[in-house]
Formats: sequence, structure tokens, C-alpha cells
Amino acid sequence: MKKEYLPKISVIVINYNGRHFLKECFESLKKVNYTNYDVFLMDNCSTDGSVDYVKKEFTWVKILAFKKNYAVAEGYNLASQEIKTEYLYFLNNDTKVDKSFLKEAIKPMLKDNKVAVCGSKMYFYDKPQYLNYAGGKITPIGGGFEEGFNQKDTEEFDRIKTTGLACGGAMLVRRSKFIEAGMFDPSYVIYFEDVDLCWRLWLYGYKVMYVPTSIVYHKYGGFFGGFNKSAKSVYLAQKNRLKNLFKNAEFKTIVCGLFLSFCYDIAKSLYFIFHLRFGRLFSLLKGNIHFLFGLSSVIGKRKEVQSLRKLSDRELKNKCIIASGAESVKVYLKFTQLKWQNAPQGI
Repeated sequence: MKKEYLPKISVIVINYNGRHFLKECFESLKKVNYTNYDVFLMDNCSTDGSVDYVKKEFTWVKILAFKKNYAVAEGYNLASQEIKTEYLYFLNNDTKVDKSFLKEAIKPMLKDNKVAVCGSKMYFYDKPQYLNYAGGKITPIGGGFEEGFNQKDTEEFDRIKTTGLACGGAMLVRRSKFIEAGMFDPSYVIYFEDVDLCWRLWLYGYKVMYVPTSIVYHKYGGFFGGFNKSAKSVYLAQKNRLKNLFKNAEFKTIVCGLFLSFCYDIAKSLYFIFHLRFGRLFSLLKGNIHFLFGLSSVIGKRKEVQSLRKLSDRELKNKCIIASGAESVKVYLKFTQLKWQNAPQGI
């Protein structure tokens, strides 16, 4: 009987002062049924004893300890340059993995060398019948949305398919294509860096897949704590989605996207004013200003991206990679309505 070929996968667990998450995360990784993998703790200069804890309690885990906090985008870039295996799995520390998550995630890549990223199905840890991620689409304003978010899992979400984006909290990447595409944009820090990466990969003729049989449970909001609801998160998300739009979209898409973006900003501003969240209102404005002052740099990156483009925006829309404006508005309104109704604790 022919022995199954299992290429080496390096699982990179990102961490910053998340010692309280590491026990369950690494215990689940220890039980994985994939026989050819390494696990790395990528630590962003934690001060809570995370590195010493892992060295003592999980001696089989390899340590990549940075002397400063490189956050998500630049941290993974540096790790990818340090770790030479062809397949890298980027994983948040606030997760628990199914034992078959690697064996299932690698399958599309072994069948098709055009597949550059595979995203695992993600459930909310506290309410595992509800989905965190089951595929995703890029929006016309440069952001993205996760299909199935906060919905009960059904057969609808059990089909493997091409998808607009994979969630950066649980994604397998083909290292050679990741580096070829320019890796994550380090200026993003966090938020929409996964959208940007997947968008570029699609433009360059590669594929992103959603793999429902690769399963991860996510303590949503845990990795960033309260940061994902803070004024700073509004600022980062705003500047990053505008960078996505201007770097990756065709001119017609940018014009339409700016109009929709203006409407979106007005709606968010009114919401912040109504709820007296003036810090977030200021952060929204700050994100726009930051983007405008850095526009020359974005234009330089745009020239590089567009010079390598192989697919048009129309083709990406036909492939359901980029959502229509109407679909994006519908999803946004539904998300706003349902966001807190059945949300797991900590969302």
C-alpha cells in the first residue's frame, strides 16, 4: 500500500501577553493527527511570562521570541522569513483546533498548486454551534466580511469552495506564493491585512479556498482583548481598508468604492454621535487623514500590484470573490442587527 505523502507544515501561533490562552491551544495542537508538523510560538515580546511558560510546560514547541512587538502583519512576515517550510499555518493563540485540521487544510493545496491559501471553518468557542468564519468576500470599499458570521452551522457551509478571503486567525499559506505576493503589508499592523493578501493573490492568478472539514474553535475577541472594540481599532480598520481599495482595485472600482465609502463613513459617524462615542468618531477621521498623508506610498504599491494583475475586477466579481455593493450593504445591515443577539461571550 502506497504511503500517504504528508509535507511538513509549520504551525505558527502568534502571541502577545496571552499566556492564559496557551495551555488549551497547545494541548489541542499536541493531539493533531498529522504526522509531519512543527509548532512554533511566535512571541511579540510578551511581559507575562509566556515564553518561559511554554519552555517549561510544552518542551516540544519551538520558540521564536522577538525583542519587540511586531504585531500581526510584520510579525508573520518575519516568522515566514525565519521558518523555511513550504506550508505555514497562521494561528491565533485564543483557539482550540480539531485533530484533523491540518490534514484537511492541506488537501486542496496538494491537488492544485494554484491554491495559495486555505481558510479553516471557524466556530465560536463559547457557542460552537455558531460560525465565526465559513468563507468570505471582499467588499467594494476595501474591507471584507465573513460568510456565516454568527449564524448556526448548516449544510450550506459544508461545501469546499473558492472564497474571497481567509481569516488570518486560522489560515494555511503556501510560503512560496506568500512571499511572491509580497507577504502581509507591514504598515497595516492588524485589521484587513488578510483581506489585502488574499486580494493580491487572486489578482496574481492564485486561489484562496474555504475548507469546511478543517475546523478551529475561536475565543472571538480574546486575542486582542477589548482592543477590537477600541477607538484605535476604528482608526486601523479605516486606513487599512482604504489602502486595500487604492492598491488593489481598478479605477472604476475605486470611484464606486469611494462613493460607497463616503456613505459608509456618514452612517458610522452618525452611529458614533448618537451613542456619544466621540473617541471613535475622531479615530474614523484620523484614519482618513493618515491614509491621505500616506497616499504617495500607497500609489507606489499600487503600481506594483497592478503591473502583476492577471484577473480583472469583473472576473473577480463573476467568481464571487468581490461582493456587489448591494450584497455588502445587506450583509452589513444583517450583521448590525444580529451582532449582539446570539453572540458568544466576549464578542
